[in-house]
Amino acid sequence: MKNKSSRRGFLKATAAGAAVGYFSASNSSQGSTLRSGYQSVNEQPGIAFIGTGIRFHTYHGKHALKHGPCVGVCDVDSIQLGRALQVAIDHHREQKRELVIGAHEDYRHLLDNKDVDVVVIGSVDHWHSRIVIEALRAGKDVYCEKPVTLTIREGQQILAALKDSGRVLQVGTQQRTEFDGRFAKAAAMLRDNRIGEVAELNICLGGSREGGVLPLAKVPKNLNWDLWQGQCAEQNYRAETKIVDVKGWGAGFPFSRAHRYYRWFYEYSGGKLTDWGAHHVDIALLALDKLGDGVGPIEIDPLEVTHPVPFDDKGMPLEDDRFNCATAFKVKCTFEDGVEMFVRDQAPELGFDNGIMFTGKNKQRYLVNRGKLVGSPAKELNEKPLPDDAIPRLYLDDPSHDEEFGSEGFHMKNFMDCVKSRKTPASDMQSHHRMLNVCHAINVAMRLNRKVTFDPKTETFGNDELANSFIEREQRPGYEVDTRTNG
Repeated sequence: MKNKSSRRGFLKATAAGAAVGYFSASNSSQGSTLRSGYQSVNEQPGIAFIGTGIRFHTYHGKHALKHGPCVGVCDVDSIQLGRALQVAIDHHREQKRELVIGAHEDYRHLLDNKDVDVVVIGSVDHWHSRIVIEALRAGKDVYCEKPVTLTIREGQQILAALKDSGRVLQVGTQQRTEFDGRFAKAAAMLRDNRIGEVAELNICLGGSREGGVLPLAKVPKNLNWDLWQGQCAEQNYRAETKIVDVKGWGAGFPFSRAHRYYRWFYEYSGGKLTDWGAHHVDIALLALDKLGDGVGPIEIDPLEVTHPVPFDDKGMPLEDDRFNCATAFKVKCTFEDGVEMFVRDQAPELGFDNGIMFTGKNKQRYLVNRGKLVGSPAKELNEKPLPDDAIPRLYLDDPSHDEEFGSEGFHMKNFMDCVKSRKTPASDMQSHHRMLNVCHAINVAMRLNRKVTFDPKTETFGNDELANSFIEREQRPGYEVDTRTNG
């Protein structure tokens, strides 16, 4: 693999491109149908994976490949690419599928491949929007991890491409359909008035990671750093020499600007608001039924914010040698109807640090997170179950009738089912865009360290010019999102 691929080279649509490998071996067996809705091998979708880091190994690979063969894998890190290729090869051998799997550094090779029907995107966050748009325009159905966007404008561009293409797009917000269905149940409880009139919600996300100065470092030979940065302003590569996290999620990488730690830089992600916020704020707004039309202006007040670096008066970090996303925060969002939603890193006075607590004006309350649904309203479900249509009404096309609803991997199954039926997936892009706009707006308020008012109808901050400057951002030449339509 060639590590140094220039931006100009990336833009040249040559036949050679940036392919780094192609694995092929004869195998006479046609393969199995596995556990999917596709009744024959011939109708199974060809699947491509773009971005093959930790999410590929913990979710995408093992759940997507139940539904069809892997046509190709893509990553700008040759080590991650090789590991993913081996996973796909092993799976094909086990299922007696043909061993013909492409391995690429340039994702466009997969989009040009007519054997690819479905694209599963697990790249770094700042690459999501461009890959999604190009995949839709290439006629592929898409599963993309959250957050699909880093700006409000990116969401608008994706929705336009989705409408123009007529394809299926599922967002990887698995709390809508997995975790034993407890988040769906919690949302349905609120809509069914199980705590009466709503007073407030408290959402705890944890704080963004803290770290010290990241020294300048040599770019690893396995990483195409220029291509990894994509639309973002070019930066020097920085990384610690030692690995701090030796256990847990994403362990094994040093603190750096890349790999699992990129999300603690506003340049590449949005800290905890686009990490856990994309899950918990999603369920909160789903429960409040505030993801549709008619939601009025939201006043966003950053009551407490701690950033690890100073910011200028335009909301830009003044130091580039360490993580810069908010490590502690408490933000009050007040809706037009008076409901208050507090988004915070933790709530020690309420006794939890991750999850959503719903509180009614009658002081009744309940808490949901990935491990539990607790509180007196939850206990009362045993004696007074939710109406049969309570959970189905949360979705445009109800997936909850499936006996596997709530189980691990169901979110991918729901996507694959929709690829076949052409129905709307459980995590549709329209509602994700509206929810994520609120997360983006909270980040704007925190970066400016002052109150802002976001209007979901106009998708602007009214006459607040400085806040409106965050609606879109300058993209590095050569990596801009193409806004042309197929029409």
